[in-house]
Amino acid sequence: MNEAEQTGPSTREMERINWMEFREWVPAKIDIVLLPLGTIEAHGVTANGTDIIAPVAMAKEIAPRVNAMIAPAIPYGFTGILDAYPGGFTVPEDVYRAYVRAVLFGLAKNKFKNIVLLNGHGGGQTAILSALTQEVGRETTTRILVVNWWSFCSDVTLEVYVW
Repeated sequence: MNEAEQTGPSTREMERINWMEFREWVPAKIDIVLLPLGTIEAHGVTANGTDIIAPVAMAKEIAPRVNAMIAPAIPYGFTGILDAYPGGFTVPEDVYRAYVRAVLFGLAKNKFKNIVLLNGHGGGQTAILSALTQEVGRETTTRILVVNWWSFCSDVTLEVYVW
């Protein structure tokens, strides 16, 4: 396939391409990155990683439609409310905030002009992410948006949870 026939990189997943392909595509042809975030906690009979499985699946579906790359997911989040259940845990807020902030700065440094956080967990994590988008967006002049899966998939959410 020649370059004229290629409509995108070999994959949208950043960790699966090399630096030369990254350089070719970002930011000249792709300036949007999707960053899935979630947490590990009890969800009844559903997988403890549901909060990360959903945004990763969304990213894979959305990326080709909006010509975006997909950053490696941040699977550990800020929760705490379900820590008593086996397999669940939280990252302390100060550590979580600093880590996500560093990731956002790294994405901006790599010349992404638009960063979309696909959040799979609610509660305090949503508040942290919303605050970080404003802070980092101002400091880097990058446009950053938080999308919560239950808002993006509100039609399905209503169908499943409203009788």
